[in-house]
Amino acid sequence: MRFLTYLFLYIFLFNINTNAFDIKNVNSAKILSKTSYKVNDTNLVDKDNAENILDEVKDLNEALIIKSKEIQKNNKNRKLPKHKGGADIYDEYSDNVVFIGNRKNNRINAIGSGLIINKNGIKVITNWHVIEDADSINVWLKPSKLIDENYLIERVDSYSAKLISVDKKKDLAILVVNGLNKKIKPIKFAKFENIRIGEYTFAIGHPKGLLWNISGGIVSQKKENHKWDYRDSKHNANVVQTDAKIRQGNSGGPLFNKDKELIGINTFTYGEGLNFAVSSDDVLAFINAEPKLIKKKKNKYIQKKKKGNTWIQKKKKKKLEKGTLDLSNAIEADVDNNGVIDAWLIDDNNNGIYELAYGDSNEDGVIDVYAIDKNEDNNFEVVLLDTDSNGDPDKAEIDENEDGTTDIVAYDYNEDGEWDKFENV
Repeated sequence: MRFLTYLFLYIFLFNINTNAFDIKNVNSAKILSKTSYKVNDTNLVDKDNAENILDEVKDLNEALIIKSKEIQKNNKNRKLPKHKGGADIYDEYSDNVVFIGNRKNNRINAIGSGLIINKNGIKVITNWHVIEDADSINVWLKPSKLIDENYLIERVDSYSAKLISVDKKKDLAILVVNGLNKKIKPIKFAKFENIRIGEYTFAIGHPKGLLWNISGGIVSQKKENHKWDYRDSKHNANVVQTDAKIRQGNSGGPLFNKDKELIGINTFTYGEGLNFAVSSDDVLAFINAEPKLIKKKKNKYIQKKKKGNTWIQKKKKKKLEKGTLDLSNAIEADVDNNGVIDAWLIDDNNNGIYELAYGDSNEDGVIDVYAIDKNEDNNFEVVLLDTDSNGDPDKAEIDENEDGTTDIVAYDYNEDGEWDKFENV
């Protein structure tokens, strides 16, 4: 569930008199500037001027609404194709996609997707985390008639797979599938430098166990040497960000462009619409490298154990970036109930309604969500997102009619404080 929903539910359930909380009478931070829309740590306002902050937010919201209506009027009679080419990509490459079952103690421990990468159908690329700690690995091919996940696992013959190569840093792995002799379409690899922000993307995989699904979106951004954490593992790779719907089970599956080129392997997500694939350049380099066999002990893949605290304990020790926001008068919240504070709610006028909320969506210690309830009706009309966690919001979600759902999305691709694109949802 997306972060905004968590916040809304939190406020709905806990909207009681603020005297129940220990709210300190101190300054709050001015989070927005009309010109830059940046987190501004140098211009603090006192509590009496909090209304001025909301006035600026209202101005921003009104400007976005006016602009969106203008665009809607201009595009009224123009119909644009949505995700053109998806059917052709699915027809050509869905047979390349396999269902992977990670077995442990004779049970399916995890599921994921994989992509057959050679024309004679022997090798499959996937994510390391899909098959990590497996006692055995099974691979299923796309059946002629689609069925459900349980039927596939229990009644359809699978192929035994062997792990031959791994790059834990980039979260990639290559499997050799015993007995698989299937001719498939050869994969074309896009170059990372040629991938265009805004171009269409198509993900094929098994989200939540729903077999051989395809979803469409766009390239939201490209990131070089992007770092991310998964469980106790740290990773680093060139990645492609997309808003194509990707869920658990998509991991290890392909992300194509409209030219039927592989642009990445779907690997991780930061939440709704914030999905990432390890780039085609990294994937191809890994495929072309010499296999790095990993040792086995008692039929279990050996993992390096890291010293120190657990993942959650480490998260607890992380502090917010210095100089970003004054949160001394904020109510702290753990919206996903994992023991880590990831939201801060502010009631500047002490009326029992939180008009500002900040969030750390990926719990990396950096504020990346800014939500504003401009008319204090317990509904966040404006939500600013910092998708690359660099301190500059680059996406805005607007609830124009205040019904609790997003109506307009604005993008600032180059993060210069000017909105580059508006979309009606």
